Formats: sequence, structure tokens, C-alpha cells
Amino acid sequence: MKNYSKWKDEDVISLFRFIEEGKLNNESLSKLFADFAHKTNRMPNSVRNYYYTELKCLEEDELRRKKLEIDISLHQKVEQKEFSEKETEDVIVNILKLTAKGISVRKACLTLANGDISEMVRLQNKYRMTMVKDKEMFKRCVEKLKKEGVNVKGKMPNNVVSMPDRRLLTESDINSLFLGLVKLVKKQASEQANIMLKKDNEKANDMLRKTLVNLSEKEKEIKNLRKQFKVLSVENEKLCEEVKLLRGKNAELITKQNKLNALKKFKQKFEKTEEQAN
Repeated sequence: MKNYSKWKDEDVISLFRFIEEGKLNNESLSKLFADFAHKTNRMPNSVRNYYYTELKCLEEDELRRKKLEIDISLHQKVEQKEFSEKETEDVIVNILKLTAKGISVRKACLTLANGDISEMVRLQNKYRMTMVKDKEMFKRCVEKLKKEGVNVKGKMPNNVVSMPDRRLLTESDINSLFLGLVKLVKKQASEQANIMLKKDNEKANDMLRKTLVNLSEKEKEIKNLRKQFKVLSVENEKLCEEVKLLRGKNAELITKQNKLNALKKFKQKFEKTEEQAN
């Protein structure tokens, strides 16, 4: 097994949990590495390198996986699958249907990708490449929709950023690409903020519900304790009365005993005097 400077167990667990939560929110690994680095005062590259080194070692070390309770299946790279001809046709048809309603290709791809940016880019690239390299397929999809009564224009909309040959990349191309990426990042950041806010609200509401339930249970316990206290108070008063009676009887017995003792002494003294007189 490769030797490397390991982090503390709690830091490793924190990193892998952070990555798992970020993936659930469709965040890119590069962003997650940067965010975790900022959170822990580390360098992004350092976090990235450690993550992959630790992941490789965890794959080989089952005992360490169990100790840290890390499910490495949540950290495997997802290999991009090639589109089949049927999948390609479905993608083109669905995008054309959405664009026929007046929305952009980018928005259509994002909708079909359920908000996953990487999948959106994958769909958009497939759409663009089909238009350029498989015109027969694209034309067939357009004709199919026209027969269904969908008003489709088989042209590349202006809002699809097509990467030209690098030697022909102009300043306008670069600006268009940059602005498109900025919009996507802003949109993704806004959606992510809304998701996090919703989660925070749900956590706060859950904590509030639990607190109210606990308070209700405590109030019930206090009421029961008050009832028990009243019962004990009544019993205590009865015991006090009984103690008073017992003390009175005890004092009476002591007085009688003292009188008997005095009589006994007097009797003894009298009998002694009588003996001496005789």
C-alpha cells in the first residue's frame, strides 16, 4: 500500500461527507475541492491530490473503510456512455420539441438534464455534433416532428455556443463563450443557494418540531410531579398529625411511669421505715 501523510480520521470523514453532499447537489468536484479548501484553510490542489490518494488506498483497505464508515461506491467516477442511435434520435427530437416552444437549446438541454450542468453540456454537444456530422439523422428528426405538426426549424439557434477551430477563435467567440459560462455559473449558484436555504429551513423546522414535542412532554412530566407532590403533601400532613398524637400518648405514658416509679420508691421507703420501727 502506498505510503502517504494521512490526515486525521475526522478530517478524512469530513472531506468524504462534504464530497458526497456536494455530488447530491450536482456540484462539480473542482468546486467542492475549492470550497473544502477554503473551509479548512488548505490549498485546492492539496485537497484534490489527497482525496484521490486516500480514495485509492480506501479501495485497497477494507478495514480502514469500515473504520471510517466511508462508502467508496459514492466516490467512483461515472464513465460517460456513448449515445446509441435511438438515444441520439430521442435527444434531438426532445430538444427540437422544446425549442419549438420558444425556449433556447441551452435551456432545453438543462431541462432534459434535470438541472445537471455536466449532463446539459453533454446533451448540447450531442445536438451540435449531430447537426454538423450526421445531417441525415438531424433532418430525419426534423421531418418526423413536422409530420406530427410541430413547427420546427432545423437551424442552429444563436444561443448555442459552437467551438470553432482554435486557429479561427475570435475575441467575439471568446466573449460569447465567457458570457454563456458566467450565466450558467450564476444560475447554478442561485439554484444551489435556494436548495441550501430550503434544506436549512427544513432542518430548522424539524428542530423546532422536536423542541416543541420535548417541551410538551416536559410539561406533562411537571403536571404529574405536581399531582404527586400534592398527594405527598396530604400524606405528610396526616403523618404529622399521627406523630403529634403519638408524642402526646408517649408523654402521658412517661408521666404515668414516673408516678409508678415514685410510688414504688415510696413503698420501699415505707416498708424499710416500718421494719426499723419494729
